[in-house]
Amino acid sequence: MFPRLALFRSWIGRVSTATLVVTLFVTALGACVLGLMLWKGYDSRRFALAQNETETRNLAQSLAEHATHTFQGADIVLDDIVAYVRLRPELNAGFNERLRALADHLPQLSDVAIVNSVGNVTHASVTPVPPLNNADRSYFRYHRDNPDDALLITGPIESRTSRQLIFAVSRRLETADGHFAGAVVATIASDYFSDFYKTIDLGPGGSISLLHSDGRLLIQWPSLQSGRDMSNSVLFQHALRQGPNGFYLTVSPFDGLTKYLAYRQISRYPLVVTVARTKDSVLAGWRETVRSDAAVAVTLLACVVLLAAVLAAQLRRRQEVQHLLRERDAHYRLIDANMGDVIVLTDPGGIMRFVSMSVEAVLGLKPEQLIGRAWTEMVHAEDVPALQAVAARLRKSPAGLCAEFRMRRAEGDQVWLEANFAYTRSDDGPGHCVVGTLRDVTQRKLMEQEVKALNARLAELARTDGLTGLPNRRSLDGFIGRTTASAATMAVLMIDVDDFKGFNDHFGHQGGDDALRQLGNLFSGLVGGMHGFAARYGGEEFTIVLPGADAAAAMNFAESLRAAVRALAVRNPASAHGCLTVSIGFACGTAPFDSALLLRDADIALYEAKRRGRDCCVAATTADFVADAGPLQPEQEPASAESAS
Repeated sequence: MFPRLALFRSWIGRVSTATLVVTLFVTALGACVLGLMLWKGYDSRRFALAQNETETRNLAQSLAEHATHTFQGADIVLDDIVAYVRLRPELNAGFNERLRALADHLPQLSDVAIVNSVGNVTHASVTPVPPLNNADRSYFRYHRDNPDDALLITGPIESRTSRQLIFAVSRRLETADGHFAGAVVATIASDYFSDFYKTIDLGPGGSISLLHSDGRLLIQWPSLQSGRDMSNSVLFQHALRQGPNGFYLTVSPFDGLTKYLAYRQISRYPLVVTVARTKDSVLAGWRETVRSDAAVAVTLLACVVLLAAVLAAQLRRRQEVQHLLRERDAHYRLIDANMGDVIVLTDPGGIMRFVSMSVEAVLGLKPEQLIGRAWTEMVHAEDVPALQAVAARLRKSPAGLCAEFRMRRAEGDQVWLEANFAYTRSDDGPGHCVVGTLRDVTQRKLMEQEVKALNARLAELARTDGLTGLPNRRSLDGFIGRTTASAATMAVLMIDVDDFKGFNDHFGHQGGDDALRQLGNLFSGLVGGMHGFAARYGGEEFTIVLPGADAAAAMNFAESLRAAVRALAVRNPASAHGCLTVSIGFACGTAPFDSALLLRDADIALYEAKRRGRDCCVAATTADFVADAGPLQPEQEPASAESAS
C-alpha cells in the first residue's frame, strides 16, 4: 500500500499546476456540454410534444367548426323550407326554382328535395324532378315513425341521381293536424369533406375522421373509409365519457400506427371530429435537431481540447507578461472604483485618452477607435450644448455632475447614456483629467416612453365604449361642454333601438353585440359629414350632437339616419317591420345652451317616438310632454351581455 501511495505522490509532483487546471477545466466543460445536450434534448422533445398537442387541438377545433357550419347551413335551409311548407301546403312547380336557388347559394349542398308521405320525390332543386321513390331510405322511415322535428343526419349513402356517396340531412313535414306529410332532405357530397381535408398537411400517417355520435364512421381521410362501427374504440368507450374534447396517445385502428389524437364533440349536432398525427412524424424534427446538436457538441469538445492545449502553454507564460500589467496600473486604480459601466478619461481639451473595453458592448466600437477623438464627435448634436454647460461647471463641482445624452452606435442606431462626470487633479499618472462613468439607459427611456403611451391609451379607453368603439358618456359630456362655448345652435338626438330585447332573445347576446357594433359604425360614419359627435349613451341607446344644426337640419339628419338603419336590413323577428329599426327624439337650442335641458327634452321626445309606434323621428317641440316633467327613459331592453353587466 505504501509503495503505491509514494508512486502516486511522485506522479502528482511531475504534473504541472497549469496542466492539472486545464485538465479539470476540460473535464468540467465536457460534463457541462453533455448535461446541456441531455437537458436541451429533453426540453426540445417536451416542447415538440406540447406544440403538437396545441396545434392538433386547434386543428380539431377548426374542423369541428367547419363541420358545424356545413351542417348548420343545411339546417337553416331545411328549417326555412319546413316553415314555408307549413304556411303554404300546396306547392306549385315554381317551388323547384326556390329549391334550386337555396342549393346554389350554399356550396356544400348537392341537392334539395321534398318527399311526400309515400316516399315520392315531388319537388327538387334538379331539373327535371327525378321520378324517384325514397320510401326505403332510412331517413324516410325514421321521420314516418317518429313525430319529432329534429334534424337527422344520415349517411354516407349512394345518391340515386349522381351515384356518389352523400350525407342526407332531413326534417319531418307534417300536415296542419300533425300527421306525417313527408320529409324535406338536403344532400352533402362526401367529396365536400374529403376535398377540404386533403388541403391539410398532417405529415406521413396523419388522418382526419368525422364520426356520428353513435360511433358510426362518416368519413376518414386519407383512406376515405365510411360506415365502419367505431363505438367500441377508445374514443367512444373512454375518451368521450371524460369530456367533449381531449387529446391522448393511442394505436390507430385503421393502420395500427401509434398516433397522438385530438378529438372534439360538436355540441350542436351529433358529430365528433378527430385529428391524428403519428408519433414518428411529430418527433421527426426533434430527432433531426438532436443529431445536429450532437454533431455540434462533438465539434465543440474537439475545439475545446485543442484550445485547452494552447491555454496550458499560455498559462506557463503567465509570469512573462505580468510586468506588462504594471504599466497600466495607474489607469486601473482609477477604474477600480468605477467598474460599473464604460469608463472614459478625457483631457481638459475634451480629447479621449482612455476608454474601457466595455464600450464595445454599449456602442459597438473598440476603444482604439475612440482614443484621440473629441467627445463632441460622438454625442448627438442637440445634446452637445447641454454637455458643454456641464463641462463648464465641472471644475467647481467637487462631487461631480450627472447628465443624460444620446450617442450613435457603430450600427447607426441611437442609445441613451447616463453619465457621472468628475474632474480629477493628480500629479501621479494621467494628471488633470475628466473621468466619466457612462451607463446605457436606453431600455429605461423606452420603458418611460411606453408608460407614457400606455397612460395616453388608458385615458383614451376611459373615454371610449369597449363594445362599439364609439365615445362613451364621459366623452359626450366633454364634447357638449366644449361645443357650448363655440356653437350658436346645437341639436341633440337620442336614439334607441326598437324591440331590442326580442332581438337578443332570438339571436343571443352575441348577435345583439354584433348589431350594436354595426349601428356604432353607421352612426360614426354619418356624423362625419355633419361635423357632429356620436356616442353610446348606454345599453341600446345612442346620442348624437350636431353643432350648428337647427330643427330642420336635425330632422333631415334624423330621417336619413333612420332610413340608413333600415337599409342595413338586419333581420329582427321581434319587430313588426321584420328588421332592425330605431326611434329618434331630438331637441334643438341656441346659445347660451343648457345641455342638461337639451338631453332631457331629446329623451322625452324619444319616449314620444316610442309611444307613436317606434321607427319614427320626433322633435322636442312636437312631442306631447309637460314642460316641467322629469326626464323619461324609453323602454329598458338589455342590449347585450356586456350592457347587462
